Amino acid sequence: MMRINRQRALASATFYASQQVADGELYAKQKEAEGLIALAQAQGTYLRTLLEALGGNYTTLRDYMMINGGVFQELAKINAGAVQGLQPKISIWTNGSGGETVDGVGTSSSALNQVGGVYKMLPPLFQTVHEQTGMLPPAWMGTLTDSTNN
Repeated sequence: MMRINRQRALASATFYASQQVADGELYAKQKEAEGLIALAQAQGTYLRTLLEALGGNYTTLRDYMMINGGVFQELAKINAGAVQGLQPKISIWTNGSGGETVDGVGTSSSALNQVGGVYKMLPPLFQTVHEQTGMLPPAWMGTLTDSTNN
């Protein structure tokens, strides 16, 4: 009989201890939830205050939040990492008609000079494409004839 009483007391103590642990976990979860509610209310007040200060302009608020949160800096880091190691070649060329004048008259504005500028631009363009991709323009591009005179 004493053994049964001891087992009951031990079971009761074990149950009580596990109940205390469960109660403690419940209390911690309740306090965590209360903290989250208080944080959400504070953030809501913060956002309402900012929105009011910005004249109710949501777009400006969004932009401010993105700048303040470092979103644009993070995007710049991601973009820099994306091209890192690519070693792109950058070619700059002009067609030589950057607004010169002859006797006070602009030569770059005539249609013929503009068309000529396009043709002057093609060889450096093809060279750049070849350097960066290894691709050459098709051979037929150099053999086009004026079909209207035939």
